[in-house]
Amino acid sequence: MYKLKITILLIAFLYVTSAFSEKPVLKFKDHKFKIVQFTDLHCISGADFAVRNDSTFMLMRNVIQQEHPDLVVITGDIVVSGNAAGVWAKVIQPMEDAKVPFAVTFGNHDTETGMTKESILKLVQKSQFNLTTNVDAKVAGVGNCSLPIYSTEGKSMPWAIYLFDSHAYPSDSKQFGSYDWIKFSQIQWYRNQSEAYARKEGKTVPALAFFHIPLPEFEYVRNQKTTMGSTVEQVCSPMINSGLFSSFIEKGDVLGVFVGHDHNDDFVGSLANICLGYGRKTGYASAYEEVLKRGARVIELYENEKKFDTHIRTIAGTTLDYTFFCK
Repeated sequence: MYKLKITILLIAFLYVTSAFSEKPVLKFKDHKFKIVQFTDLHCISGADFAVRNDSTFMLMRNVIQQEHPDLVVITGDIVVSGNAAGVWAKVIQPMEDAKVPFAVTFGNHDTETGMTKESILKLVQKSQFNLTTNVDAKVAGVGNCSLPIYSTEGKSMPWAIYLFDSHAYPSDSKQFGSYDWIKFSQIQWYRNQSEAYARKEGKTVPALAFFHIPLPEFEYVRNQKTTMGSTVEQVCSPMINSGLFSSFIEKGDVLGVFVGHDHNDDFVGSLANICLGYGRKTGYASAYEEVLKRGARVIELYENEKKFDTHIRTIAGTTLDYTFFCK
């Protein structure tokens, strides 16, 4: 009898543990799905930066409380100093406390910390609410992955999200410019995944893409008269155009691309029927002269339409409302 009780308790414990550790599944709620994009937190360990870090985390909590997102995406330059592991734990705490799924993409400063991207990813993956994975060691970078978003009823996949590692710096900056580019293996992975989703659903699956360093095409959008938001900073993109944007056009699924990196830009506009947008810088630690109030970008998808709404939220409220329709 004693052994039977122990066995029952052990089975119950394993069941509860398994249920607790199960990763969240992304689903539309009442046919809408909301994403909050935080970017460029630039958290730095140490007492001198404690107040700025705490302000950043308070802002994150405030945005999550006000917006009630279904997913948080943090697009790079997150912890940018030594002793990073402890700060990373604080970065993910607002999502864990709110029980909100989250994913991260890496920026050019995230490895200037004494931690590799692989070790950061392992740390982040300890959280029950993390959805970041690494699709394949043969694909360049760390954290390339896709996230399916299922319908309200859970029977289909109306949208998907692609996360890319945009890397940091090229090996020869004199020859190749200041910033690295998304590689062919990543583009091929995306194309294969896009085709796999289309086969599964019997149609092209609309998607968003998130990464840190903007594509060269962002500079064209920055100079359009119809573009909304701050355009004061020239786009700091790779000099090499590796063709990711043209693949988005060819596959016809990615309708929005959202990045960080340039702290004084938060603009949104369109090119070739694809929305290109910046997040609003979230972190209170300044890397250079910065003019924008800290905040986040919010994106709300529609389950049965190739359409999304987006705006910027700060502590003061919301601004720069923008709706994108796929023509």
